[in-house]
Amino acid sequence: MRILMVSWEYPPRKIGGLATHVYELARALSEIAEIHVVTCSFPGAPETETIKGTTVHRVNVYSAPSPDFLTWTMLMNVNLLKAGAELVAEKRFDIIHCHDWLVAPACIALKHASSSRLVATIHSTESGRRHGIYTDYQRVINEIEGWLTYEASRIVCCSWSMVNEVASLFNVPRDKIWMIPNGIDTEIYRPTPPDDLFRRRYAKQDERIVLYVGRLVPEKGVNVLIGAVPKILSVHPDSKFVIVGEGYAREQLSSLAKYLGVDHKVYFTGYVSDSDIRKLLSLAYLQVIPSIYEPFGIVCLEAAASGVPVVVSDTGGLSEIVEDGVTGLKVQPDNSDALAAAVNRILSDAALRDSMSKRARRMAEERFSMKTVADRTMEMYRTL
Repeated sequence: MRILMVSWEYPPRKIGGLATHVYELARALSEIAEIHVVTCSFPGAPETETIKGTTVHRVNVYSAPSPDFLTWTMLMNVNLLKAGAELVAEKRFDIIHCHDWLVAPACIALKHASSSRLVATIHSTESGRRHGIYTDYQRVINEIEGWLTYEASRIVCCSWSMVNEVASLFNVPRDKIWMIPNGIDTEIYRPTPPDDLFRRRYAKQDERIVLYVGRLVPEKGVNVLIGAVPKILSVHPDSKFVIVGEGYAREQLSSLAKYLGVDHKVYFTGYVSDSDIRKLLSLAYLQVIPSIYEPFGIVCLEAAASGVPVVVSDTGGLSEIVEDGVTGLKVQPDNSDALAAAVNRILSDAALRDSMSKRARRMAEERFSMKTVADRTMEMYRTL
């Protein structure tokens, strides 16, 4: 079987969890199928290369000036479509797999220009991210998402929460939607000895690291974590909060930490490489995922596979990954007091932390291996 995946982000270009998912899925599928990925270019990355069995085609999408992100997205699709059309003319692809609305116009056009069947993974929705549709800008994205669900022969959602969301928003028949969770490479993400020299970049030797990894945008709830910091420090003054990631809310979040008088204990790292994130996981006492909206939460799997217990919002895909009190703790979303109490509970109970760490690792291995995800994806492809 020959599959063409289209995604606007793919390593080394990474904006969020989508790039990691597409990379790992393509790598796992390449052992049983021929996989090509069309994606955006990245400085220093070759136009075409084969990575662990996957042929990656990178397209320059930055040459045309754009007044806003939505206009840029449409121009990006024109360039991705051109590259995809050249591939489709050379080879017959059984499946075109579209990853999210950002590349939907190109994928839909490729479907109609070929004999390929279209599969769409909906990683999140505009309505979910914004808690509704309020502006013309949001309405355009929402309509593109609906168009994609109509054109696709199969729709993949990463959690039952997302299945319900997509079916309800776009009136999609349930038998058209497959729930296939994201997966994790448990050989890459695994418990490793801490690097004490590396630790010095982020915390003192006697500080325990409470880690956050993700985009700095409102739906990720980082403000909820910072709001919990004073109550955590009042019980555990040896805590250090390391915030990994970038996003347009960074300045606002930094100001909040200063306003609460905890900026000396909150370190915003900015962008950090995957290898350094794995080193940080080896140092972390626990990881917090305080999302307001979270279709899945691949960072939760990365922590679990690394043997790091988590405190997560009881929402979306996070609710389905974490077993409360067994592989982590779940708290009410958008509640700094509840979050502080859960973090303090783990910081105060080493036996509980160790127990959750071992069980989380076992869960990642048994439920979320990339082989399991790839096999399920191939099973879905074969129904077309």
